Amino acid sequence: MQVTRREFLRLLRNAGIAMPALVGPSACTVPVVDTPDPGTGLSLGYTAGDVTANGAMIWLRAAPDSAVSIQYSKDEALQQFAETKSFKVRDDADSTALISLDRLEPKSIYYYRAVVEGRKPGPIARFVTAPPSDDPAKVSFCFSGDSRESYKPFTIMDAVRAQRADFFLHLGDTIYADRGGSARRLKEFWAKYRANRDDAATQRCFLETSWYVVWDDHEVEDNFEPDNPLAPIGRKAFLDYWPIRRNSQEPERIYRSFRWGRACELFLLDTRQYRDREHGTVLGPSQKRWLFDGLLSSSALFKFVATSVALYGGGSDRWDGYPKERAELLRFIAANNVRGVVFLSADMHYAAVIKIPRTKGLKEIAAGPLAAAMNVITNSAASRFEFFSNQTFNFAKVTVDPKLDPAHALVEFIDEKNQLMHSTRIKAV
Repeated sequence: MQVTRREFLRLLRNAGIAMPALVGPSACTVPVVDTPDPGTGLSLGYTAGDVTANGAMIWLRAAPDSAVSIQYSKDEALQQFAETKSFKVRDDADSTALISLDRLEPKSIYYYRAVVEGRKPGPIARFVTAPPSDDPAKVSFCFSGDSRESYKPFTIMDAVRAQRADFFLHLGDTIYADRGGSARRLKEFWAKYRANRDDAATQRCFLETSWYVVWDDHEVEDNFEPDNPLAPIGRKAFLDYWPIRRNSQEPERIYRSFRWGRACELFLLDTRQYRDREHGTVLGPSQKRWLFDGLLSSSALFKFVATSVALYGGGSDRWDGYPKERAELLRFIAANNVRGVVFLSADMHYAAVIKIPRTKGLKEIAAGPLAAAMNVITNSAASRFEFFSNQTFNFAKVTVDPKLDPAHALVEFIDEKNQLMHSTRIKAV
């Protein structure tokens, strides 16, 4: 019986055997993927991100020196549309462009397509704008993390797409720059992103939902610290390849928040570039103050705090290595009676519902990996787990309907075949 490479890797994972990293010289060994479609002049698909009630960012890549624009409308067929001005793709960003759509209507489905000057338009894509902050609309989103190129094809992205959620949240390790040949130079980091994007299921998912994205360590190097000389290079490549709205005062800032009606507010943390072991902080003073202020002022039913590294478990590279700051965060939530806080995490390569010790009902929801080695830990029966699975690639879907009584968030864990693994309800405590 013939066994495909993908099946062979799956057999190894199920047996708990880790594939060794492919090591090599500083030059990255990832194949170059940069041939644009001859008809459209576009390459690697395009997607919307950092969607708000009134705007969205569109990421795309096209042939070098191309002039590109976005046509967009609430008309599904785009027979009538608005069009952005023409932008040149950037040579210093691997021929990518980041285009802002503004003055959009809240709680609306928008259709859009990218157009390279002198070429036929690309395929029609869609995204949903957020409801106004006082709107009781139901909101659903999917989240996970960890996409390693050697595990392509990323067929799980078809399962994500089938859920028809309002958006997808990727919690880091969007590439593995330090595996399969380590990236050391900017062009090598770009090549890693191109290799991951050269995936049909990912491109299909890009066209049907919007994305929020944060980074973790493998966008640079395993367990990297802020003083790592590769960090600025990996950060630039990350920002070049994702639809992230830049902060005008801090263009390298990755932490940010988004409101989705009365249902929820997302707080996307950067747990990498501000950590300081000497001072015991993973967030740094400015980000911590931003988070505390945001949690305190938010009127959303649920406050989802998205952290690329686990709040509990995993050792010193995660929040376990910063116990005083973790305790400070939990004390702040309790002392100020901040209701509806739920922590979302990835990185651990398992799916779990985790009870946070010494709190009144706070939970951490861990999901993933999308496509990477499963974690082979054996203490799944530990008392802190309400649910645990490390048997298959997975993501979580979260649904909040503010009109339901009692108020709760429905959390569903879904595998790569779009099958429900487990579901639970979390009260807005």
